[in-house]
Amino acid sequence: MNIEIDIREIIPLENFELGWRFDKTHNPDISESEKELILALSEDESKRLNKIIAFFENENYLDDKYSETDWMSASSENQEKVEKFRNQLEVILRPWNEDILVSWQRKTVLKTTKEIFLKYWTDFLYASSDNVIIISEKTNWILFYRHFEVANVWTFKE
Repeated sequence: MNIEIDIREIIPLENFELGWRFDKTHNPDISESEKELILALSEDESKRLNKIIAFFENENYLDDKYSETDWMSASSENQEKVEKFRNQLEVILRPWNEDILVSWQRKTVLKTTKEIFLKYWTDFLYASSDNVIIISEKTNWILFYRHFEVANVWTFKE
C-alpha cells in the first residue's frame, strides 16, 4: 500500500500548528533547504491521512503482516542517548529509503524524508507531550513513539 498526499494540501510550515519546532529559535542547526523537505499538511488532509494511519494501529493486523521490535529508549536527555536512538533506528530502517508521514494527532500531520527525521528526531518527538505515529509512505514500517520516551518499530515481513 502506498500512502499519497494531495500536494494541493501542503501549507507553509509557519502556518502549521507544530511548525515552530523547526524555526531558528528552536532548531538553529536546520537549514532552509532541509526545512523545504518538511511538508506541512492542512488540517483536512491530516484528517484524511489519519483514517489510513489509524488502520495501522490495529495490532491484530500488524501481528499478521509485520514484525515488532522491542521497545527502545528514545531519550533526548543528552547527546549520547540521542545518538544511541538514532543509530538504532538507522539500523532498523536501513532497507527502506522512502518518505514518511509523521502524525501527532488527527489534524496534525506532515511529510518529510527518513533522513530529515533521523537527523532531527528530537524536534519531531517531544518527551512528556507527544504520542506520535510515523509511517513510511509505502507502509513498509511504522514507528510508535510514546511521551514517556520509548518507541518501537513494526517492519513489514518479506
